[in-house]
Amino acid sequence: MKQTVCPAALVILSVAMNLPGAPGLWGRVLSDGRESRPSRIELRDGRIAVFEAAERPRPGDVVVEDGWIAPGLIDVQVNGAGGVDFTSATDPGSALDQVGRILASRGITSFCPTIVSSPIEVILDRLAAYRQRAIAGGAEALGAHVEGPFIDPEHRGVHDRANLRDASPAEIDRWLAECAPTIVTLAPERRGGLQAIRQLSEAGVVVSLGHSGANASEAQAGLGAGATAATHLFNAMPPLHHRQPGVVGAVLASEAVVGVIADGVHIDPIVIDLVLRCAGTDRVALVSDALAAAGAPAGSSVLGDQVVVSDGRQVRRSDGTLAGNALLLDECLRNVRGWLPQLPPATLIDMVTRTPARLLGQGRKGRIAVGCDADVVVLDRDFRVTLTFVRGESVDSRLSRDRYASVTGLLDPRPPGITPGDASSGGGGSG
Repeated sequence: MKQTVCPAALVILSVAMNLPGAPGLWGRVLSDGRESRPSRIELRDGRIAVFEAAERPRPGDVVVEDGWIAPGLIDVQVNGAGGVDFTSATDPGSALDQVGRILASRGITSFCPTIVSSPIEVILDRLAAYRQRAIAGGAEALGAHVEGPFIDPEHRGVHDRANLRDASPAEIDRWLAECAPTIVTLAPERRGGLQAIRQLSEAGVVVSLGHSGANASEAQAGLGAGATAATHLFNAMPPLHHRQPGVVGAVLASEAVVGVIADGVHIDPIVIDLVLRCAGTDRVALVSDALAAAGAPAGSSVLGDQVVVSDGRQVRRSDGTLAGNALLLDECLRNVRGWLPQLPPATLIDMVTRTPARLLGQGRKGRIAVGCDADVVVLDRDFRVTLTFVRGESVDSRLSRDRYASVTGLLDPRPPGITPGDASSGGGGSG
């Protein structure tokens, strides 16, 4: 019996109820900047075992007739979701599990849990808790993104000024001894900043410039010392000026990867178009900068030790300072799809798959290729995620459950383990 995604009931039944799934998927594939002709892939032992052109599916395959098969989405900046804040969580392990499951329900198959500027004891505790690991039924954690504390007080966004400090080799040594972060965002002009970039990059940590008032020369020095990315470009840094290019100009004129928050609030869509024309999609990584407010009802939530308020799209402190995002990465992806319809689907998907994977040195992620991790999503024509696999295991997709429930009335549309208050649709201190 052929299983087809549209209408979705048959395949959703097998995934949502944990029945034996199909041995393969068939349809057009988006990967490596290209859209393949109809192809067939097989997921086996956590890896992609087969990827080959095929004129027709085999019996039992998931058939994607009106959409695409693509790599799972990767978000390198997630402060929390579903009411959970990674920085302040009293049980970090449970926090990671809960957010990982929320993300997977939206097609995000791996992510970097992000913590904002904090005392060293908090950072050390979170580094161990947010190490790279699998999450049952959820997205894979790829290690912590430490945003701060070595940032510019004048471009701190909502980071607590009391937690900011100069970069210290001794503190970084303690970080590395506990559990090396995957990414660190810092300001290169801060005292000790360039030495910190060298120390971290030599340890294999990705260093990203951000929350910085650096001039172009200072930013170029940071790139020369080993920084390879910029955190939420344009936000929490001086604007681009034709005589004072600053961090924005220095980064765009380099080979560094730039993180962009595509929520329509942090950056105007025209500016995203300009960035893509300048840097190309192989250097642009869409990020959510999602806060605890993402995937939670509008209202108050926390970021570290501060209270922020969400209207369901943007999150601000009571003084109006922009704090982050209430959208998740799949929604940011669809935003760019709507703003820039001229972008080919395969080009667009690279910004949430191959580009962030390359930034992190995750060679087996972000691509559909034999031997790569079986992190796979199925997208409909509107770029909504209908099916998700993490390391070859089917994961509950909320959209799939909603569709199945509307057809059969049998299933509660909430992902398992998520309370009603956590599941409604929807990032820190970006400014």
